[in-house]
Amino acid sequence: MSFPFAQIDELFNKHDSTKAPGCAVAIVKDGEIVYKKGFGMATLEHSATIQPHTAFYIASCSKQFAAFCIALLEEKGLLSVTDDVRKYIPEIPDYGHVIQIQHLIRHTSGLRDYLELNALSGRANDELITPDDALTAIISQKNLNFIPGSRYLYSNSGYFLLSELVLRITGQTLRQFAQENIFSPLGMKNTHFHDNRHEPVPNRAIGYRFVPGKGFLINIPGLETVGSGGIYSTVEDLALWDRNFYHNALGKGRQELMQRILETTTFNNGEPLKLFEPSHAYG
Repeated sequence: MSFPFAQIDELFNKHDSTKAPGCAVAIVKDGEIVYKKGFGMATLEHSATIQPHTAFYIASCSKQFAAFCIALLEEKGLLSVTDDVRKYIPEIPDYGHVIQIQHLIRHTSGLRDYLELNALSGRANDELITPDDALTAIISQKNLNFIPGSRYLYSNSGYFLLSELVLRITGQTLRQFAQENIFSPLGMKNTHFHDNRHEPVPNRAIGYRFVPGKGFLINIPGLETVGSGGIYSTVEDLALWDRNFYHNALGKGRQELMQRILETTTFNNGEPLKLFEPSHAYG
């Protein structure tokens, strides 16, 4: 089968402007990249164009890597996803209901979202939020939104707390643990959890938002929290991550690990949690 590369170019040419941010595209067949190309600008300040090796902030797509780190710790026997989160983070108040690690992963914990709490406090999106800020916001809440396991509500707090679990169990930051156990073994050389917002990122695409009457304005979150987000990566590196789903080389190298992170879950009443088809994955 030959790929219609000209048609793919035509599809994305509308993004190939010297006056607007763009995108990078990669197409994978049988584990190998058969097409990769950049369109548009990585930065409007220095006329840098997007390339396949351009690093993008992938925001909440980072969550899958935080969840995978927990799966690796479970495989090592260092935790169980049915453990009470307070076993490792006792600062979390006792709300009268056990919050299990799997509740954090499945967005069923009932914990309030620290980014929403930040917004409600009147702080701007680009103001610095440190891990201490996030943890303080979470543990200051007097109640949960609902009994853990009874409902689904997307929560960045759960995934930030996964980064805290990794730190307290291993002594490594999520960045260090993911680098050692995921990114380096897979050869993802241009991927990392960005936990220092002042740190330069080679080949970074700058984030923008379009404001009518003002044009494109720089839009970079002021976060030093990771787990809920935080990864910079490239389409080339993400293709290596995708390949691992079919031939796992991480942890003990068992394909069962990949099946584990794709398992579905149920609510307390036995009803399945269904968000997408095929099944909702480990986060």
